[in-house]
Amino acid sequence: MNRPYQTILVSLNGLTLLAGCAVGPDYATPLPPPLSASQFSGSAGQAYAGLAPGAVEVEWWRSFDDPALVTLIQRALAANHDVGIAAARLAEAKALLREDRQGFLPQGGAALGYEKRRLSKAETLPGQPRRSESYRGTVDASWEIDLFGRVRRSVEAGQAQAGSREALLRGVQAGVAATVAATWFELGGIEAELAVVASITQSQRDSLALVERMVSAGSASELDRLRAEALLRSVEVAAPELERRRAASVNALAILLGEVPQTFSLPAATPASDALTVRTIAVGDPAGLLARRADIAAAERNLAAATARIGVETAGLYPEVQVTGSIGLVGGSLDAMGDAGMQSSFLGPVIRWNLLDTGRVRARIAASEARAREALLVYDRAVLRALQETDDAFKAHGTAGSTLGLRMQESAATREAARLARLQFSAGAGLYLDVLEAERADFASRRALAVARTNQRLAVVSIYKALGGGWEICAQASDDCEGAGSLPRTKQLAGRP
Repeated sequence: MNRPYQTILVSLNGLTLLAGCAVGPDYATPLPPPLSASQFSGSAGQAYAGLAPGAVEVEWWRSFDDPALVTLIQRALAANHDVGIAAARLAEAKALLREDRQGFLPQGGAALGYEKRRLSKAETLPGQPRRSESYRGTVDASWEIDLFGRVRRSVEAGQAQAGSREALLRGVQAGVAATVAATWFELGGIEAELAVVASITQSQRDSLALVERMVSAGSASELDRLRAEALLRSVEVAAPELERRRAASVNALAILLGEVPQTFSLPAATPASDALTVRTIAVGDPAGLLARRADIAAAERNLAAATARIGVETAGLYPEVQVTGSIGLVGGSLDAMGDAGMQSSFLGPVIRWNLLDTGRVRARIAASEARAREALLVYDRAVLRALQETDDAFKAHGTAGSTLGLRMQESAATREAARLARLQFSAGAGLYLDVLEAERADFASRRALAVARTNQRLAVVSIYKALGGGWEICAQASDDCEGAGSLPRTKQLAGRP
């Protein structure tokens, strides 16, 4: 080996040994706010009714004992567009991470060239030809010695960014599952209200027919008939708005499942039970919540990426050491390139130090530090909002249960009052005005009871949504959770090299 090459390689070995550190701050996961398990499961030492500190159910939607709901959520995770968009963004982040990792390896390639030159008389030496041509075939390569960790910090940032995108995908998956369940229960509640309207409408028609017969017999007045007809119309007018809301809920389900609303049809559903099958909800503890919530994980990974980018910018204050080399053949003709004397090569280090750009570099470092502080604040906000949402959901669940119990008592009382009022009026012992008031109260309370049952189910869904669970099933290879699976063009794009 030639002595210059030996000197270069010895120097490179020394630099490689020095390349064991990376400038910029080393990332450390921020500490969450102190919160005990007792504070999480209840306030002031009082546990929330119906909640327990056990492990959170992964496929929580199965606890409702509704096969149609399970089918809808599976279809949504496989075909939802928001899930598909998040999955594509994760694939992009992983591809960019692979690109960042290539920074550890040499880069370059092969080059073929041909040059034909005609010199002027002033440029030509006596006896030398003015025309010349040359052929060149070389393999060029360059390698950056990551002396101050610029490449390593770039890879750290890329890894953290990919982790953030993965967490966002999990968040979308969990959100889609919760939204499908909420929409499905809202649809069921609307249908329950429609059933109440249909039942009360038939009852009011019977009452109107009775009053009309009594008017003909002279035992009731025309005013009673008009009041009975007005109550019937006030009940009937509720149906069109409920039908509109029902259609909107069906369309919302279609969009969640990635299907065309005009051609979407609901799956066959078993009649919903009045009693909720979910008796006790395991809510875990604060540590489990922080580990499971996708928005917290995404914020934490963004903070890690922002911290790593400080190191990337800080490396700009230090020299960049790069080794370049080339080996190839140079000849005046293609035939001559096979001769041993036509071989050409070089190897040498290049040190670049942008001493005049330190002001710009320091400005970029300050900007990256500000972005890291912002990312830390975003993380803290995500943690606080998660705790707020869970506490709000716990309280809403308790309120929904209490409201449902009162609504059931109210409905039982108003229904019995309406029955007694009709009996007394039929026996000639009461006023029809009492019948109208009792039936109007019965109609309102039965609709309110249907709404209360829906709100109880929605409160359970809100708890599971606040806990951030459900995405875990997508980690299984047997589950299709990539979204937008119903679009053939998406599959075609995914199959391209």
